[in-house]
Amino acid sequence: MWKRVVAVGVVGGLAVGALVVLDRPPPAPRGTIAYSAPGFQDVLVARADGSGVRRLTSAPGPQFDPSFSPHGSLIAYRDSGQGINEDDEVWVMDRDGGHARNLTNHHANDWSPAWSPDGTTIAFASTRSGSLQLWTMASDGSNPRRLSSSPGEYPSWSPDGSRIAFSLVTAGAVQIAIVGHGGEGERTLTPLTENSELPAWSPDGSLIAFSRGFEGRRTIWTMKPDGTQAHAITKPGSDDVAPAWSPDGRYIVFARRQRLMIMRVDGSGIRSLGLGGSLPAWTS
Repeated sequence: MWKRVVAVGVVGGLAVGALVVLDRPPPAPRGTIAYSAPGFQDVLVARADGSGVRRLTSAPGPQFDPSFSPHGSLIAYRDSGQGINEDDEVWVMDRDGGHARNLTNHHANDWSPAWSPDGTTIAFASTRSGSLQLWTMASDGSNPRRLSSSPGEYPSWSPDGSRIAFSLVTAGAVQIAIVGHGGEGERTLTPLTENSELPAWSPDGSLIAFSRGFEGRRTIWTMKPDGTQAHAITKPGSDDVAPAWSPDGRYIVFARRQRLMIMRVDGSGIRSLGLGGSLPAWTS
């Protein structure tokens, strides 16, 4: 908020002022957004205003699911060179697309990488135990270990690194669950009535954004990390999915029918970035 005094009249030769409190608009979004091209064919990056688009991957087959390291110097992503769900691997590359290397090197399917806030660990989904579960590994691919006992994907770390929110894939609706960074205290946060998926923890740790609804009519919601105060911030009917926070916590980028959109965290000011794609990530 900011304040200024506006003269509204003159009485007896003296200016009479009124204190007017105006809302200062948030600063324009800044930083770099990585995202998956339409059809999951490649990882691209652009400025937060939609300009300066660059393609970072060009290997045969789909490459998608980008995730920035905490300082934005590296991008982990999913390589599906043999086809999606056909020996998927987690790769990492420099921010400019250089020095790409395979981190997982496993015959199972590995995907949806997410960096820990200190940059030492990557959480990811894997079928290497024979069924879908969350795993973690060191940022160089070493020391993989199983994290969850439940089928999970698309993890998102709390800013303090103590907890991980993720999509819990069940026989019914997908739910948002949470687990400690060591695998302890796993519990669900959302009801089974409809899909809730693709969580994204806010930079200050106070909220989790996520997608709710069945495909074709999904909306973006936020809730407290304990699952309370859940409410929609976009309207039904547009199929909004895959939220990601700006580094300063003022904006959310998301996909609306394979087009990237941006809005303030209360759902206001929605506009298109003019980019086709999905599964965005944002860094400074």
